[in-house]
Amino acid sequence: MKFAALNGERIEPAPRLKAKCPFCESEVIARCGKIRVWHWAHKSTKHCDHWWEPEKEWHRTWKNLFPNEWQEQGRRDQDGELHIADVLTPQGLALEFQHSAIAREEVDKRTAFHKDICWIVDGMRLESTINQFMDALKHARPLNSSGAHVYEVYYYDSRFLKKWSGLNAPVVIDFGMDDVWVIGRSLENSALMYTLKKTALVEQFKQGNRPPPVQIQRTPQRRRHRGLRRF
Repeated sequence: MKFAALNGERIEPAPRLKAKCPFCESEVIARCGKIRVWHWAHKSTKHCDHWWEPEKEWHRTWKNLFPNEWQEQGRRDQDGELHIADVLTPQGLALEFQHSAIAREEVDKRTAFHKDICWIVDGMRLESTINQFMDALKHARPLNSSGAHVYEVYYYDSRFLKKWSGLNAPVVIDFGMDDVWVIGRSLENSALMYTLKKTALVEQFKQGNRPPPVQIQRTPQRRRHRGLRRF
């Protein structure tokens, strides 16, 4: 966790500090080492949100693009179980920054829980992810669209892309550049994708908006896709 509670205020970790978890009020200890990003850890081995995952500097870089009071905001499900969004905008949009490997079942659960959500995924974790995506772009098909340049990218060229397609939520892939790639629509064997400036994306998030879905200028050859679901 980036924040803990001390004397009624949210504070960031510092050496030798102790505080309380703002959600379960159990004791947390500042972990301020030289390898991992500084964070608060529960004194017990059990975190109050079982969806919690250790953070990398990549997480913090993204989270710090937003006001502190939007970061690490908790919600409870109908059974009272706590789930903490990485960022929750005042409009109710949850942003989840995903670096580590995660089962698709878990992704679906979190998406269903938050409903209004956007996933931002680290595409730099594995070299194979970058290489496969670059190969996929070589075979991608440019499409007529309103607005951004859209490419149809095929799943068989990228296992990573296949895993993150088909969600009932937009997915943003960060390859460490000024532009990010957005899955704007999922088809049976491919995804329709476009690039967006990271700065523009953050401004949209701050207004509570998700990346827009792809709007295709249809041709007779594409009429078979008319009934596919958009998000």
